[in-house]
Amino acid sequence: MKSLSAAFVALSLAFAAGTASAAPGPLSFGNHSLQDATGFGTAFSDTYSFTLVSSGWLGGQLFTSAALGGIPVIDVQSVLLRRGGNDIGWSQTIAINWDVAENGVEQWALSPTQVAAGQWELIVSGVSYADKAGNGYDADMQLPEPQSLALAALALAGAGLARLRRRAV
Repeated sequence: MKSLSAAFVALSLAFAAGTASAAPGPLSFGNHSLQDATGFGTAFSDTYSFTLVSSGWLGGQLFTSAALGGIPVIDVQSVLLRRGGNDIGWSQTIAINWDVAENGVEQWALSPTQVAAGQWELIVSGVSYADKAGNGYDADMQLPEPQSLALAALALAGAGLARLRRRAV
């Protein structure tokens, strides 16, 4: 029984080591050249295309920012993840009342959402009130990582094996 358990653990660790090294990493998008020359606000709509090679869970965040630690003057009004006719809206988690404030940091988030493989677009729309360059936003999304599921399954298998060993003693 002990040699069988040791072999199972060794094979599981070898499998986990191989899958953990294949992490795809995040997708990052941004635009820091949003400027308003009119004094009344200039609308913008940026579209970023990317391809997911497998279906899975996707989540992300978007923050407005300004150059050199300044306070941004960007009103993001909509963030959408689109595939064909399927739009997934992001939620604004930190909002600015532009009728009262002249500037401020906004934040938008996409809760982990099940998405299909294929061609997708991230669409960010809003209004820039910035009279100086360097105002904009950064968006980061975490790609589906199947190796995380493999590691979770490995952890559950290890816990089950430990429980069986404890009962056998």
